Amino acid sequence: MIESIQETYYSMKQNKVRAFMSGFGVSWGILILVVMLGTGKGFEESVMNMFSAFAQKSLYVNGGSMSLPFGNNSKGTAILFDNEYFKRLRTRFPEIEALSPEVSAGTLIQNDDKSGVFSTTGINEDYLKIRILKVNDEGRIFNRADIAEERLVAIIGESVATALFGNGKVIGNPVNISGTLFTVTGVLSNDDIFGASDINSVYIPLSSYRQFVGNTDYFSGFSLSVSQATDSKQFEERLRNYIAAQSGFSVKDEQALYIANFETQTSAFEGLFTGLRKIIWIFGLCFLISGVVGVSNIMFVIVKERTREIGIRRTVGATPESIIRLILTEAVIITTLSGLAGLAVGKGILMLIDWILSFAKENMFFKQTDFELGMAVLALIVLIASGMIAGVFPALKASTIQPVEAMRE
Repeated sequence: MIESIQETYYSMKQNKVRAFMSGFGVSWGILILVVMLGTGKGFEESVMNMFSAFAQKSLYVNGGSMSLPFGNNSKGTAILFDNEYFKRLRTRFPEIEALSPEVSAGTLIQNDDKSGVFSTTGINEDYLKIRILKVNDEGRIFNRADIAEERLVAIIGESVATALFGNGKVIGNPVNISGTLFTVTGVLSNDDIFGASDINSVYIPLSSYRQFVGNTDYFSGFSLSVSQATDSKQFEERLRNYIAAQSGFSVKDEQALYIANFETQTSAFEGLFTGLRKIIWIFGLCFLISGVVGVSNIMFVIVKERTREIGIRRTVGATPESIIRLILTEAVIITTLSGLAGLAVGKGILMLIDWILSFAKENMFFKQTDFELGMAVLALIVLIASGMIAGVFPALKASTIQPVEAMRE
């Protein structure tokens, strides 16, 4: 084996262009595979990371208006909820761990001579268990005391902070919401698509909202989260049936009630990315196979050129196995070295992409690439296997060369 490696080295040294061209296809194939896998995995993690802003088993329920008459309710009847409704839901479904009404309105918010109309939302303690609000480093989200003691505190979006404070200090300063001063405790971070939707939003405790913004006893929607052991899809169906019976509308009336199941949606994304990974591997392997075919063709040429040499080897006692080993070794070395070069260049391209993305401050989806060690190991295995496949047929052809015919040629 050592002699075969040495002979391969001298052969490649004497035929640099041929060795380079034979391995270029493999390098290109593994480079494409690495770049596609790295960017695909990075995009997947960036998208799935956005969903970390919500509890995994959470549902969002919004009442609509009935499109079909049912019982004593006529078409167009609005579906609304109140606190008593929520108490019944908790009693009926003990698997509910957190439940929060959804209530918001456009509100005039001022700071000295600066003002604007922004979406103001009242939230309770459970809301923070369902939706994970993220604020910039210098701020904080509401704590239990803020809500329990009905403190006049607010969390505002980046656009709200810019409109009201410009480049000045925000945290700890007051804003006027509907004639009442609220102290800003945090500015919502804008690092994903859901954070981007909050740039014009303001959050205050629900009790303060009902006292100073809108004193309503009825809510058009609510959000909830259930225990990890609960099948959220089955729970969604049971919840729809229960609300239909309680509110008096047909369970087939799709316009009367809208339920967004977070777990179902994330599962759909996971299925999408699983299919995407398969497609990437298929395309990458197709590129790699084209490179392997190129190496195999070059090895056939090498066998043809070295026919006389192989005949002499056979004459002095070389076995067919040693000839096969010689050709296979050269094929494996060429593909492995070429593949490692493609692997290194591909990783370098991913690092370059990461460097470019680091300057994209407002990038919402694609954060960075991600090429795992496991992928690199698998790629190396594919490379070695490719080298053996590329050399097996030329090696078998070389082993069948007869000494007398080789010498005559």
